[in-house]
Amino acid sequence: MNTLASEFLRKLSRKPYFKYTENGKSIRYSANQAFLAMQSAPNIWQYVPLIKVDPKKGGELFSNLSINENGLVSFSELLEKEGKYLLDEVVENANKKKPAERSEFDKEVLKVDERFNILYNVFAGNYLKVFPNSNDKNNKWHSHTHHFQDFPAEDGRFAKQIMPNYFKDVNEKNWVEASEKLGYIKTFQDVLGADIIPSRKRIEAELWYNQLNLNFWLFQVYFTLGALLLVLALIKIFTKKKLIEFLWNGLIILTLISFLIFTGNIILRWYVSQHAPWSNGYEMLVFVSWVLLLCGLLTFRKSDFALPLATLFSGALLFVSYLDWLSPEITNLMPVLKSFWLKVHVATIVSSYAPLALSAILGFMALLLTIFKTKTTKKVIDIKIKELTYINEISMTIGLFVLAVGTFLGGIWANESWGRYWAWDPKETWALISIIVYAIVLHLRLIPKLKSNYVLNTASVFAFGSIIMTSFGVNYYLSGLHSYAAGDPLPIPTFIYVLVALVIIVSVLAYFRKRSFNATNT
Repeated sequence: MNTLASEFLRKLSRKPYFKYTENGKSIRYSANQAFLAMQSAPNIWQYVPLIKVDPKKGGELFSNLSINENGLVSFSELLEKEGKYLLDEVVENANKKKPAERSEFDKEVLKVDERFNILYNVFAGNYLKVFPNSNDKNNKWHSHTHHFQDFPAEDGRFAKQIMPNYFKDVNEKNWVEASEKLGYIKTFQDVLGADIIPSRKRIEAELWYNQLNLNFWLFQVYFTLGALLLVLALIKIFTKKKLIEFLWNGLIILTLISFLIFTGNIILRWYVSQHAPWSNGYEMLVFVSWVLLLCGLLTFRKSDFALPLATLFSGALLFVSYLDWLSPEITNLMPVLKSFWLKVHVATIVSSYAPLALSAILGFMALLLTIFKTKTTKKVIDIKIKELTYINEISMTIGLFVLAVGTFLGGIWANESWGRYWAWDPKETWALISIIVYAIVLHLRLIPKLKSNYVLNTASVFAFGSIIMTSFGVNYYLSGLHSYAAGDPLPIPTFIYVLVALVIIVSVLAYFRKRSFNATNT
């Protein structure tokens, strides 16, 4: 329940807790407290500001709402006096449009509508599914709002009455009676749901995982460490003072410690979920972030820029994993994913993304150094560019090898699951395209006119676009066995266009800067 309550509050108000001020005193509810309180006293909580809204995006429609200083409105604020839903018509109009055609207003309205409906279901008690059905072979559990006609008669009567009576005792502060009823519910679960109830250790581990919320803190740590390491790496180009080396070594030790903590957090999630933690979009990003940092730690002695850039990008991936469109909740797997090949194939494929990502950011850094190179710094910066290019090529070679192996392993899994090795599914096709793209990039050096550090670094940056398409584009924009999206595709995020434009600009500037130095030398 703690996981459900935390995800519910984060979805509703963007925070894993509820805090308000009463008579000048700040009161804070944990996720569990708020979740249960809303179901025990919905008539009170419907007037409490809980739903996150953006008044700017909501425009005139939201201007008449009583939005508090935290950008929250109450459930009742979205209902007119006669009980009509305020957003009914605008939500219907927004849903008629294709996702790519929706305005910022439409998107905000749909988000608020989703939060409103989630809160409605909490008030109705539909999420508190605590009663197992002994007649159900699939071990399905139900909330107290279920009709219970499919339950054994005695079990149905118990399940239907116990929760309302429990909430009644809570509201009347009859704590002894309320605790007794919780004991009855636990006994009911232990007897009828013993087959799927997690062990006590797993429950405690999940509570600990939720409480620590390490990934949220780690992306901030990695941004900080990465930025400091990058500054020191730039300083080290021009000076070799002992203080700089001392700070450098200290930050590397801190990065190593944070990596070990990160590793422990992934292992903890694995233990809680009882499956390899790379089965969805959120877990994939977290795992790539982990492997990327591992690559940085393995190569930092070869180049001063490898670890800073890997740490920064690792933090960026953890940050992206917390955006609205990726869910961090721990869920059960579909039957086809409950396979040995999930651990082998997916881990191999996803692991290949990290060295290829490192290759891209090393290439980008080399282009930046080319742009900012001057006559006085040319000699020392050229050495750094060669270092970056060398690590770039090694990282790309490793990534390509692992990607190819992972693709072959995917064929074996496909044959085991669906009876064929290859079916030109979009995911399979784009994995093959990525292999071909990186194979071409690595062989460009065999063409005399294309054998240069600039070409390799530029190509490594643009080649990573094939990986982004393989890992995310296929999942959310194309239909196939590996797709998460249904219906019309979501619009491409604006930052993608900005990022592509930035890469093109940097590549062009680096090219002309390189030409100017070549012209000077001749």
